[in-house]
Amino acid sequence: MENNNNHDKYFRELLSDGSREMPFNDFEDELMAGIHREQAKSKSVLRNIRLSWIFFFLGLLSGIALVLAPQSLTVLSGLSLSGSIMPVAVIASCLIIIFFLEKLIGISFARK
Repeated sequence: MENNNNHDKYFRELLSDGSREMPFNDFEDELMAGIHREQAKSKSVLRNIRLSWIFFFLGLLSGIALVLAPQSLTVLSGLSLSGSIMPVAVIASCLIIIFFLEKLIGISFARK
């Protein structure tokens, strides 16, 4: 019987050494709130990436529509570009579109 008491005491001592005290009373609640904030942030990032694609294509299509619009529009009648500036403007626009598209593709496929 004495042997069992020694084993029980030893076992109780081992179990008490394995128990840990929480650093704060609301530690678990704060941890779960942090996890929920991270999930909300992840959903927000995905939503913003989708909106970026939508506005990229809307801007691209509106830019194409403005370039291909007839010259008789009153808004663009005073903006006729001379022949030497037009190639520079087209090259600059193409480079900007390519850089934005590359960044958007990189952000879209880098995430999980």
